[in-house]
Amino acid sequence: MGQVAFWGNAHGQVATTANVVASATIIGLEYALRTLVAHTHWSRSTLESAFLKYFTGREDSLITFNDTGLDALERLARSGRLTPEIIQDYTNPILKDRLDLLTGTTKPDEAMFESIHEVIQGIFYAAKQFYNLTLLDLNSGQQNQLSMTMLQGSDLIVVNLNQNINLLERFFSKEDWPEILNEKPFIVVLGSYDPQSKYSAQNIARRFRYKDPIYTVPYCTDFLDALNDRKVLDFFLRNRSVTKLHDNYFFMQEIRRLARAIVDHLGLNLEMDA
Repeated sequence: MGQVAFWGNAHGQVATTANVVASATIIGLEYALRTLVAHTHWSRSTLESAFLKYFTGREDSLITFNDTGLDALERLARSGRLTPEIIQDYTNPILKDRLDLLTGTTKPDEAMFESIHEVIQGIFYAAKQFYNLTLLDLNSGQQNQLSMTMLQGSDLIVVNLNQNINLLERFFSKEDWPEILNEKPFIVVLGSYDPQSKYSAQNIARRFRYKDPIYTVPYCTDFLDALNDRKVLDFFLRNRSVTKLHDNYFFMQEIRRLARAIVDHLGLNLEMDA
């Protein structure tokens, strides 16, 4: 049904992957949706390691992706054998019937991988026919052809920023502003957010005269530790019911607010699970 692209204007600075991980996990846990999470990076991504406990990267991985992931779907697409119904067979289940992970490429050469732009829209178009929701972690900036291709094919763009005033000025002045944002619906989220900063979401909106809501993924030490420990799902299961007095309450509420915005923008008005 809906494809959501998470994109940022500065590589390695706006916590895009962490924001995708958090959004995918809470949606998988709390919404009756069939969700796919994937990325289009050639270089190592923390998306796999966040969910797959023994994933160690391109070399010396304890998991082989020869028959799964994006590379397998590319082969099927090029041979004309890709159908929506078989996509799930090439993913890793994270939450049964709720959240699947499509692992990235294992190609040793970036130029070899970039040729996937010829078929990648077809791959994720097929995914949209099977999954209610697809969340994509894209390379930041405007120089990556795959990122620009996937922004074009997405139904909603989540623009990942932070509280760095230089990055904010470049975005809101439209210096770092993909043309596709003039055509597609998008929402703004601040990663690694510090609510005590003078550059709060409210002050940023006021400074740049931005009228729509600005969402946040607060800085959370326990969440970042869970990313490093490959225990993201455990973290969310532990913290789903924390109260206002708990250190992680604000983080959980803001992630839920972002998840609700994504679901609502796509018209997926399904009841949340208890």
